Amino acid sequence: MEKLSLSAGSVHNMRRFLCYRPGGVLMFLCLLAILIFLRSNASPATLHLILKPSNPEPLIPAQVWQLYTTVGPRSTNTTHQNALKATKIAANLAATWFPVDGDWSYQFIGTEFGTQFVKEHFKDQQDIVDVYTSLRVPVMASDFLRYLLLAGDGGVYADSDVEMIKPLQDWVPVPYRNVTRAMIGIEKDHQAKDEPDGWSFRFVQHTLMTAKAHPIMINMVRNITDKMLELSHEKHTTISQLELHDRDVVRITGPRGFKDVVFEHLSREVGESIGWRNVTRITEPKLFGDTLIVPINFFAAGQQHSGSDGASPDKRVQHYWTGTWRHWDESMK
Repeated sequence: MEKLSLSAGSVHNMRRFLCYRPGGVLMFLCLLAILIFLRSNASPATLHLILKPSNPEPLIPAQVWQLYTTVGPRSTNTTHQNALKATKIAANLAATWFPVDGDWSYQFIGTEFGTQFVKEHFKDQQDIVDVYTSLRVPVMASDFLRYLLLAGDGGVYADSDVEMIKPLQDWVPVPYRNVTRAMIGIEKDHQAKDEPDGWSFRFVQHTLMTAKAHPIMINMVRNITDKMLELSHEKHTTISQLELHDRDVVRITGPRGFKDVVFEHLSREVGESIGWRNVTRITEPKLFGDTLIVPINFFAAGQQHSGSDGASPDKRVQHYWTGTWRHWDESMK
């Protein structure tokens, strides 16, 4: 039995191919009529036309985001030489992401596009737009925008100093691909006397992978907005005029604020309190509802702490820690 198999995606591609050429619409309709005629008149032994449904949408959209914002530095520690160096590194590392694999799309965006994206996607939440457009601290603007991009459209976000090592379609381990809507990596996981409980623990922010409107991203956006408005009210000034300290960055847009939101989501997913002790020193991915927490080597291999191994086969990316914001605030290492 000869069988002709034609997917819905193939029909869609055929329509695009024909309809954008002179006389293409007529050609498409004629071809479709011929196929229908063949299907209705073919004997079972000669021809079957099978219209297959398109593949379902992936849990995590096939979209890569990288950004380079131009919000001014808060001090003169960022030199033109350092900024130029970081820009060159970003351009070189972008080549590892673009062109990306298969059906993945890629966008490297600047401040103007970021502002436009926020205004379009959050037009019904003006307080979010106002806070984002008022921020004047580079690292906070960069942090906030990555959460906004993923909350609005989902996909993969990576800092401009991150190199892709493993193809994107291989990032989520096979057993978890049909359930994972967020994959979060561990960045720090070691003893530290000056940390609560004597342990330093944080999640990766330089590389993030989530579904559109995932609760972690939505809650980060809302928390940042509320905390910035609260701080502005307390100090009786506008957000753009706020004097912000390192501790503000850490607790609002940075690692502490992010860690709290992630653990809150994990706790809701499983119905019990989840903290760093539930994921410390893991060597295999650990699923909490729709969120996959992965070992340190997935997104933070090659560090000089936390048992990180630069040669690990688990490594998805390599982070080079060259963001321009680090030149104005070395305490944020």
